[in-house]
Amino acid sequence: MIRAQRESHPNKELAIRARLAIAHNTALNTETVLNMRDEEFNFRFFLSNGVKATNLLVAGLGPAALSQRGVETAMQLRQLGFDALQLCDPNVCNEASTIFGSLELKDAFMQTAVDAVAIAGSESQHILDVSVTELLAMCAGYPGEACAVLQQLPSGVSLRGVPAGVLLDAGLRADTLKMLGYGFAAVVDQTAPTGTELHKFGYRM
Repeated sequence: MIRAQRESHPNKELAIRARLAIAHNTALNTETVLNMRDEEFNFRFFLSNGVKATNLLVAGLGPAALSQRGVETAMQLRQLGFDALQLCDPNVCNEASTIFGSLELKDAFMQTAVDAVAIAGSESQHILDVSVTELLAMCAGYPGEACAVLQQLPSGVSLRGVPAGVLLDAGLRADTLKMLGYGFAAVVDQTAPTGTELHKFGYRM
């Protein structure tokens, strides 16, 4: 995978307001950050001083700018407090995808049922090419989150190609699926369940 070329030094120095945003709600001393050399504002500094994603975004440091300040992987973005909710901003997602690639972003940010709920139905789901099967697989054992995922997708038509076993693992059953717009015919047509799986869903033939 070819990533966007990174510069060894940032394109522009941090303004005073950006420095104050970085220090906000941290133990950093205001005088210290105002007098630091620009190149000292890097990944190691942010991580060791508890500077989080919200501070960085307010300071105008998105994924592209952070890649010039020592952030080399998508997982390092996550270490700085970036999460799937921040990734729902298409500008942040596009920048991060350009720098790190969509597969690396998915590995770093698509890990939990909460991540699946955050990304479902957003523009970033399409940017990262996250399938409904992947979203629901992240919800294994979490039926409430699985419901929330489906509630954010087009009702009645979003299970096409999703294996029935993925729905069962997520704890979804006939009554819940019907409430979400998926009656018996839709479940059979879109997920191709076996007779055993139909029984597990709670359908009685």
